[in-house]
Amino acid sequence: MRDYDVVIAGFGPTGAMAANMLGQHQINTLIVDPQSEIYDIPRGVHFDGETMRIFQSLGLADTILAQCAVNDTLNFVNRHGASLMRADLKNLPPSAGWPADIFFRQPLVEQHLRENLKKFDSVTQDLGWAVNALVQHEDHVELTLRHGESGDTKTVTTAYLIGADGADSAVRELAGIALHDLQCDEPWLVVDWELEPGVAFNRDVYQFCDPARPGTLVPCAGQHIRWEFMMNPDDDRATMEHEDTVRAMMAPYVGHLSPDISARQGKILRSKVYQFHALLAERMADGRVFLMGDAAHQMPPFLGQGMCAGLRDAENLSWKLAGVLQKHYAPSILSSYHSERYAHVRAVIKQAVQIGEIIQTRNPVKAFLRDTFLRLGKIIPKLLSGIQFGQTWQLGAGLLSDDKMAGRQIPQPLMRQNPQQDMSQKLDTYLPDGFCLLTLSPAYLPELQNISAAVTRIECPVITLGGGGDDGLIEADTELSDMGKQLNIAAVLVRPDRQIYATLKNEGAPLAAQFETHLTILSAQLFADGETHMAG
Repeated sequence: MRDYDVVIAGFGPTGAMAANMLGQHQINTLIVDPQSEIYDIPRGVHFDGETMRIFQSLGLADTILAQCAVNDTLNFVNRHGASLMRADLKNLPPSAGWPADIFFRQPLVEQHLRENLKKFDSVTQDLGWAVNALVQHEDHVELTLRHGESGDTKTVTTAYLIGADGADSAVRELAGIALHDLQCDEPWLVVDWELEPGVAFNRDVYQFCDPARPGTLVPCAGQHIRWEFMMNPDDDRATMEHEDTVRAMMAPYVGHLSPDISARQGKILRSKVYQFHALLAERMADGRVFLMGDAAHQMPPFLGQGMCAGLRDAENLSWKLAGVLQKHYAPSILSSYHSERYAHVRAVIKQAVQIGEIIQTRNPVKAFLRDTFLRLGKIIPKLLSGIQFGQTWQLGAGLLSDDKMAGRQIPQPLMRQNPQQDMSQKLDTYLPDGFCLLTLSPAYLPELQNISAAVTRIECPVITLGGGGDDGLIEADTELSDMGKQLNIAAVLVRPDRQIYATLKNEGAPLAAQFETHLTILSAQLFADGETHMAG
């Protein structure tokens, strides 16, 4: 008999998120990490609305958002300070019901995730220990854990192992999984600077497109400012990390924050040279071993998607693992983790590299051509259509239909259950934990509400917009209705992770026939072993 259902190696934000999501399903989980305490230096600083929706599923979104900041604009400027491109961050369309760009302080977020784990008796922490060896068997994984201080070892068994143990992942190495290089390998000096309480500054983000030394300025949560400066070939690393050098490099740009702020103010929390990488594991799963977060992928920070990608990994895998372990679904669905997440992360990395190429240009001639192109983009916006901010990306093929909307999160507008309800709530408040069908008009309800149980025995409640009371939800805004009209959609079949599995169209076959077809295919995907399960 195995000791655990899941062992998670790594207690950073990705591992902690996976533990929380497994804890919600009462999965017997062990977390190990060689470090006992949270690293108290901010590293990740940005996530998006889709990521905040994941925190929402834990009941943590409002608490975390209260400690975050939403910045005003993103500005690309040349070496003379002239504007090349500008994006209004505050006016980006909301993503999944939350602001599209959110800046946070990582130690606080990790603390909230760890505190939330106290709710779950099924999750155990064994800190100070790390995975030292693993052997995969047909029905379990045998792990050797080693204590970092004493050197003691012990053996545990688990049905599945998650490697969320960072860029230097021991789990990835032990599983023999290689990393693909997606061609971005540049050293940058990363500086975390904290201003004194009460010091006011502009909340604008800057990318300094100076071929002599590209740089970045990002106001983060609270009084935290992130600076990044690209290293030149003749730079000495130790000299670059020295506080006097750092403050001298900040000085020409600090006026963007406020004319009243000096580079001599504040505290340098960290100044360290990092190699920016674009790396992706050749496979994110190997048998009963899964990789997520930095263990599976590393990307340059130009889109602020590194931590977002890890948290999306955790969400994608956790509900599938829980369903398999609780015998709701067939183990074969776990193969969709790699296919869905690999394609998604690859697209994000490639776009981050593209943005990096704009910023990191050091050849003066190429820089002139870049500047000219970006300036033309102000006159002819179509030229810059490939450079987007606040966008979302689509999952790869997997536990999804072949619908063009499949693998995108369903929007999350505000809803009410009846006209007398004082406050609107976000859509997920009214959705069940499992699969469901959301119809976009009460007119469709009679045709669809009895299909699910009759066809496949999948528990798939039908929820409708319009009608109020017990008959449906009332939109506080019309985002979903507008989507339905624009794309001729009558209903949306939604997965437990709020990804769109399929849509029903107001054309072609009758809606009931479309629903029945999708449920039949979904049933075959979920229950590929031929057994009958109830998908809760």
